[in-house]
Amino acid sequence: MSSPHTVRWGILATGMIADLFVKDLILDPSTRDMSDVKHEVKAVASSSSADRAKKFIQDCKVPEGCAAYGSYEELVKDKNVDIVYVATPHSHHYQNTMLCLEAGKHVLCEKAFTTNAAQAKKLIETAKEKKLFLMEAVWTRFFPLSLQVRKFIEDGNLGAVHRVIADNSFGDDVEKKYGTSHRM
Repeated sequence: MSSPHTVRWGILATGMIADLFVKDLILDPSTRDMSDVKHEVKAVASSSSADRAKKFIQDCKVPEGCAAYGSYEELVKDKNVDIVYVATPHSHHYQNTMLCLEAGKHVLCEKAFTTNAAQAKKLIETAKEKKLFLMEAVWTRFFPLSLQVRKFIEDGNLGAVHRVIADNSFGDDVEKKYGTSHRM
């Protein structure tokens, strides 16, 4: 058996969604019946300080060898990073994703991808020009149920689809789970 392909990640921002992403990313791939890919977190950047990035690395139990940066510019210069996960607030996705693309990094950007279509178009054009992978982190696209529904439609089992109404929402009492001061 050949060794797995290693994907070397940089994490741009240290908030709650980045925490969840990293903890899932560093799980042993064999727990998902995967043997051809391995993920390593090689660098984390916080806009506030390198100390905040170090705390994030420690809290997420990222294995040794992960760099901590106090700026996003430092992260995108790291030659040990192949792809950057952008987990900043939505209002900053365009500028942070463009920073990564301009530095030659592949990008997985948290949703919402950008604040408008013009920004999204420019990011896509830049990624194509530089031959870089760029994707919005819409994980539901890869759920087995989503794949099955898409196949069901493609196979014509429903006939022509004219309209789709969908709701992707929390099943939790948001105020109870996050309190009233959290942005959620």
